[in-house]
Amino acid sequence: MFCPRCGSQNSDSAVFCAYCGTRIDGNDRKEQPIIQESVQKPPGYGVAVASLVFGVIGLALIGPIFSILAIIFGCVAKNQSFKGGQATAGIVLGIIALVLGAIVIAILLI
Repeated sequence: MFCPRCGSQNSDSAVFCAYCGTRIDGNDRKEQPIIQESVQKPPGYGVAVASLVFGVIGLALIGPIFSILAIIFGCVAKNQSFKGGQATAGIVLGIIALVLGAIVIAILLI
């Protein structure tokens, strides 16, 4: 059986088109209801992820700017009551990158 809407071939016993969801058994209803669930991110999620990303970049480049941004964004996420580990990881990576940067600068000055 072919779908009248998209032309796709379906099994003869199909009620709805497997490709577009149109009802193909001749009933009056035109389309299968589509149920979409919306996933809401907790408050501070985006800031926490940014903190983690800045922490990784700061650690890779031993860059103080990225490290400071990681710490700031991590603290903002924590203040927004974010409960995931991304904010904490960003703060920790930012601190580690700052300490490593200070060590590198101290070694270069000696």
